[in-house]
Amino acid sequence: MSRRHLIFLLLLAGACLPFARGAPTPFEKFVTNLYRPWQAEQVALSPDGEHLAYTRHEAGNLVIEIMTVSRPAPKFKIIADDDQPVLFAKELRPAYLRFLAWASPTRLVFAPVPKADALTSITAVNRDGTAPMTLAAPDDFAVTVTFAPPGVGGRERLTQRSIHIVGFAPGHRETLLIHALGTAPMPYATDVPTTLVAIDVTTGKKTELAEETNYGRYLPHPGGNLHLLYSQPRYATTRIFELKKPGFWDRWITLDEAWGGPLTKAFKVTPENYHGERAFPLGFDVDPDLLYYASNVGRDTYGIYALDVRKKQRTPFAVEEPHVDLALPEPGDPSPLVFDPITSQLVGVRGVGVAPFTRWIDPEFATLQQDLEKKFPQRTVELLQWDDARRRLLLRVTGGIEPGRYHVFQRPENVMVEVLRSAPWLRNADLHRGTTFAFDTPGGAHLTGYLTFPSKPRINPPPLLIDFSDGVMGSAQPGFHRQAQVLAELGFIVARVNHRGMSGFGLAHRNAFRDGGDRVPVDDALAAINWIAGHHAIDRKRMATFGRGLGGYLALRALQLEPDVFRCAVAIDAPLAPALWLMPPLEDLGPGSQADAADYKILLSSRPPPPIDFAQEVRRAFLLGGSAKLTSVLSHVETLTKPVMLIVNRPEDDPIALQNAFLRAKLSRQGLDPELLQTANPFAADLPLERAKTFRRIGEFFNLNLYDYGVKVGPTKEIK
Repeated sequence: MSRRHLIFLLLLAGACLPFARGAPTPFEKFVTNLYRPWQAEQVALSPDGEHLAYTRHEAGNLVIEIMTVSRPAPKFKIIADDDQPVLFAKELRPAYLRFLAWASPTRLVFAPVPKADALTSITAVNRDGTAPMTLAAPDDFAVTVTFAPPGVGGRERLTQRSIHIVGFAPGHRETLLIHALGTAPMPYATDVPTTLVAIDVTTGKKTELAEETNYGRYLPHPGGNLHLLYSQPRYATTRIFELKKPGFWDRWITLDEAWGGPLTKAFKVTPENYHGERAFPLGFDVDPDLLYYASNVGRDTYGIYALDVRKKQRTPFAVEEPHVDLALPEPGDPSPLVFDPITSQLVGVRGVGVAPFTRWIDPEFATLQQDLEKKFPQRTVELLQWDDARRRLLLRVTGGIEPGRYHVFQRPENVMVEVLRSAPWLRNADLHRGTTFAFDTPGGAHLTGYLTFPSKPRINPPPLLIDFSDGVMGSAQPGFHRQAQVLAELGFIVARVNHRGMSGFGLAHRNAFRDGGDRVPVDDALAAINWIAGHHAIDRKRMATFGRGLGGYLALRALQLEPDVFRCAVAIDAPLAPALWLMPPLEDLGPGSQADAADYKILLSSRPPPPIDFAQEVRRAFLLGGSAKLTSVLSHVETLTKPVMLIVNRPEDDPIALQNAFLRAKLSRQGLDPELLQTANPFAADLPLERAKTFRRIGEFFNLNLYDYGVKVGPTKEIK
């Protein structure tokens, strides 16, 4: 090679680096702009259709702006919450709202997401910013708890309760219903009840409507009554659903007993059946005898059905999809049921497959949905809200390179008005085109996913990156994905495959992982590569894997199982020996919100059984309960022969951090020195500057191991 040729290659390689030390580069600006908090993360159309309230971030604050829809008018701005400092970071963690809704055409109600060190409050304010009022604060619902272990005098302390917002009372929108949530029973302590409270959003008057000591999640009921309980015992792995049977002696009975029908045993939840066949309630209709529930008993995907509790029989109502679950495994928010705010009637069922959709039960909305989709071809159109007269409708349009635009459709005039963009600071010219795909494998598996194409690839054809980020038991992702945009900026065609093992695509799709182990998602990735190569030009000599959590584990296993296919891998917070990661938690009886140091000593001396970590038991049952066991990356380190980058966002003594440190040491002894990046702040936190720093390091890793033009990449292996 001539000296002139060598200099040219060095300059070419240098040009591929999207960043340099010192001042922020275009790449770093691109990342920070992508991870800025979106505008209109919460948006609400007023009941008369005249005003729109939406969130945005400004100068370290979360603000609510109120705009007039039909005519130009000044906007009103309300400061809802302040962003919070983060340890070892120069930037603030953004605040968010968990509730934003109009109680009337002039009165708005909002509540921030609770912070780590405090409970939140609920506020009402007029649309012009006047008459602000705190409707609920944590101290409003504090209760006294008495500790009285045997032989010890009783001790009292004040305990705060967190707040769950039920919504506005049917037919009385200026009455807000909330649950002041009870807590899990503690040994030798009085119960902390759940209380249903009605709050007048104009006067702030609070009225207690009902109170129950049974611990769990109370599901929606007309009027918010505490009549349907998702029981969550502290020391047992079985969860049940209970109904309160009215009568002279009000008593709680299991939903199985209340019905006694063919699904009698299906309404019990255990770690073993959590991802199997079962049924669970979603909430009541405006008719209190009609209970909607989700079930996959006798079928592959969760459908939505209705049960007449009084007659103890199913109704003809049914909404089903062949490849998509219409409900998440855990009942609660967000509910797939869509009710009309005026009539309180069920009008639709929302689902999320490869893109969000709604199956409208109301014929008027079904026709509207079809007409609206014609106005935005090849885009996803979500009908979010409407005014009381159904004259104005709020839509969100996404897809392609569009992170989200909000439109108001004025039906009488047949006029569509764009009112908001999720990220107006992002230019379409700077973003990367995306699309979805779907195909059936030769083995009969139905696979879907998302592709993001680099607008300016560094080489042609571009390399392909398989992103396992959602890992196992994850769910469908949005079509516009910030991380995919960043990886495409690095020059990749990014493929996010909804591989088997993920939730939301039916029982067979999810549980195939239990019987096939980590080989199944890797085989699905190989099938996707073949499909993509048949439809788009890719560089099959330069393919890599990427993942977070269990997705990081899969990224490394793919490199071990298919070293001739993939050149390198990046794994973030990956459990490398899942069996160790899923060990039952150690007994934790540390002081909590209900006990001070003295109470802790009393509780510890009584030696109660350790509480059950139900979520972890579910993971253990799913990942370790199948016929195929997860292979430890650490037990086959010798098969990792390609470069890897390990990123850990955990304390050094965390089990996953220890596993990653051990892998690095073992690979170093083999002569393959992996890069281990220990970050100061969680990568999952939406801190734009921290994201940019981490992605810069990831880009450097890929530049070295994929775009080094002096490295021989070897022959292409055909994937069958």
